[in-house]
Amino acid sequence: MSDGRPPDTPPDPQAPEGVDRGDAATTGFPPVNPASAVLDDFLNHDHGARIALGDLVGILGDRAFGALLLILSIPNILPVPGLSTATGLPMLLIGAQIAAGRDRPWLPRRLAALTLDRDAFLRVIAKAKPHVDRLERHLRPRLPAMTAPTAERLLGVAVMILAGILALPIVFGNQPPAFAIALIALGLIEKDGAFVIAGLVAGLIAIVIVAAVLFGFGQAGMLIFDKLFS
Repeated sequence: MSDGRPPDTPPDPQAPEGVDRGDAATTGFPPVNPASAVLDDFLNHDHGARIALGDLVGILGDRAFGALLLILSIPNILPVPGLSTATGLPMLLIGAQIAAGRDRPWLPRRLAALTLDRDAFLRVIAKAKPHVDRLERHLRPRLPAMTAPTAERLLGVAVMILAGILALPIVFGNQPPAFAIALIALGLIEKDGAFVIAGLVAGLIAIVIVAAVLFGFGQAGMLIFDKLFS
């Protein structure tokens, strides 16, 4: 699952000083396709009136799983109402495929046929782009053990858990797991193990937050029940 660039691609001007993201000989890492380039290519693609999830996979499929996770997590961070289930279920399936060690993402026909409003979706991706650009200044290939094949499979399990939470209709429960998935996705795209670790920590915090919200709702429900029927 690599996000490679041609070997003659010039160095990334946003890479940290002394680090050339496109030169495997100097970094010791395979070349990567920056997250900002992934978003630029998606925004510049000739989309139809609505964007089917299957088309999304077709557009980004050769960029590996990290690109899809990033694109699908963004609408839940800002957020866009009504997209948590539509984006959470595909991310859950993508996480399962990462855990299974697949090379390319795949969606079943009925899920692939689901569509998103093009203008709303592209608007939110464009809004997120400057934030990704700023984060990208801190991204660089490091801690290779966290993005190795074995680690990626374990990350797939983490993505499944977070996407499952994200897909639930929980008030205030979408943003924390979506942010954690986005950090993991950035780490996978640019082979940055530090961002992967940050995503895992954010994921644990997200689980605690969602559990607290559910506990609070449960307590409130019990109080209401006692008031009405006691």
